Amino acid sequence: MKKTFFQTTYNLNANLIVLALFSFLFKIGINLLIQMLENIKLSGMQGLFTTILDKLTALEHYIQLLSFCLVLVPALLVIIELVQRFLKDSLWNYFKSIYQTSRTRQFLKQDEHSEPVNTIENQTITRINPILKSFNHSVLGCTVDVRKENVTVLLAIPRTQQAQKLLKEMEDDIKEEISSRNPNYYFSSPHRKGNKLWFTGTKR
Repeated sequence: MKKTFFQTTYNLNANLIVLALFSFLFKIGINLLIQMLENIKLSGMQGLFTTILDKLTALEHYIQLLSFCLVLVPALLVIIELVQRFLKDSLWNYFKSIYQTSRTRQFLKQDEHSEPVNTIENQTITRINPILKSFNHSVLGCTVDVRKENVTVLLAIPRTQQAQKLLKEMEDDIKEEISSRNPNYYFSSPHRKGNKLWFTGTKR
């Protein structure tokens, strides 16, 4: 099976939007720094301050352009997706896909922290479980694409053998979860292709 356009662009859009937010906050920080420097009047250092202000102003301009590009790319991708949905499917299914992707990731995510361990010095340490950390990393690749005739759920296979075993044990639970969210679709057993696991539902 091949990824749909939604499954290909979902994580890309989310990452670009987060980067755009950080760059926007960085721009605000630089702008505040510029205003602070402009209010500082030190005799004999005007040349240095002017040079610094020029550099910061140029940096602010480039960050503003970067923020615009980081917002423009996901906006264009979302518009393309919406047009495709409008022509071939349903706009409502697009928003259902986003919602179900988010909810399914929450359902799959495991608590990475193991039970607290007391050391010889009587200090309590909460350790990170590497198996669950690997599993949760793969969960970030999960996408649910809801369409009129079918629903496809894509899961990335974890890299470690123990995390893969955990995913295998959860297959029935995952199937039950996505079936409950899509009662009008019949889901067959999952099948693996490469490092991807697919659940496919067809309209009843």
